[in-house]
Amino acid sequence: MLASAAAIAVAPTAAKLALDAGGNTPTVVAARAVVGAALVALLIAWSGQAFAVDREARKRCFRAGVFYALGSAGFIGSVAFIPVSLAVLIVFTHPLLVAAVSHRLGGDRLTPRKLALALAALAGLALALRPEAGGLDPAGIGLAAFGAVAACGMILLTARAQERATNLQVNFHMAALTAAAFAVGATAAGAWSFPSGLVGWLGLFGAGAGLAVGLLAFFAAFRHIGPVRASMISNVEPLLSILVAVAVLGESLGPWQWGGAALVVAALVLFEAPGRGGRP
Repeated sequence: MLASAAAIAVAPTAAKLALDAGGNTPTVVAARAVVGAALVALLIAWSGQAFAVDREARKRCFRAGVFYALGSAGFIGSVAFIPVSLAVLIVFTHPLLVAAVSHRLGGDRLTPRKLALALAALAGLALALRPEAGGLDPAGIGLAAFGAVAACGMILLTARAQERATNLQVNFHMAALTAAAFAVGATAAGAWSFPSGLVGWLGLFGAGAGLAVGLLAFFAAFRHIGPVRASMISNVEPLLSILVAVAVLGESLGPWQWGGAALVVAALVLFEAPGRGGRP
């Protein structure tokens, strides 16, 4: 999960490099999906696995891919109405949603202790991200919330898909569906605008590679710690994204942001620590 968070954390900064070099949002979103699908396809070919899966696995991959595409669209659409930091905070309510749905379906129990720690991690993210209070457009909030619900659905559906297919196969079918959807959308809207210069193209490739590697590691973690714990640990992704932005883009952090980051880490460490029953 830490490898997943580190890889995904690179994606926003890499995407910004592509945008600053003349790319636009539809192009970056579509191109990173295409790059991700291509990388996963290469890994499948290198590993000798089959691209094809059985009919039931294909249906599950399709459903997970639809939710992944909808989640991405909800988040991307929300930032046109509300600040990015607020959109990220709303979308990252999805670990709580995953825990609640799993509890409802008879999976991992969401105890009062776990709930309190999950809320503490979310509060830490709020401090670290410093979301702006102004411009609370209902459309943006609704789209971000939709993105959170879709992310929850994608995670739970991917866990089911991996019961009948490998991690690489599931990721390939999801990525291919998402890449096709965004590429068709960008083409229909005539919105293609590629970056210029080596840095811009490296940013475009880095955004796709970071997302692909991050999702592969994220879904691989399901087999070891389950989707609830994996989703909760993913709260470190925004923190690492901030640190990458500090290192590459020269952004700075204030005392409240450092305090928020510390709160997130402390809450996740306690969430993973054994409770009274001896299990995390």
